[in-house]
Amino acid sequence: MNWDTIIFNDITVGQIAPWAAGALALYVTLKIYTIFFTKKKVNLQHTVYFVCSSCQWEGHISKFGTLCPKCAAPVRDEDRA
Repeated sequence: MNWDTIIFNDITVGQIAPWAAGALALYVTLKIYTIFFTKKKVNLQHTVYFVCSSCQWEGHISKFGTLCPKCAAPVRDEDRA
């Protein structure tokens, strides 16, 4: 296929190629943005509410979590709500 091949009326492959490349670049950029910068939903089924007894941090951690995410203190069973 040549760059001068007519696709529709007077529109050639050479005229469409930059627009197609731009659309592809935009699509790839948006995909990368959504992969890296959008927050993923956390499945709360496997988490428990936790209040750290040493730093008073509170939030959800894994059922099997053993350390506080803020101060790295060991998680005791009585700290889990």
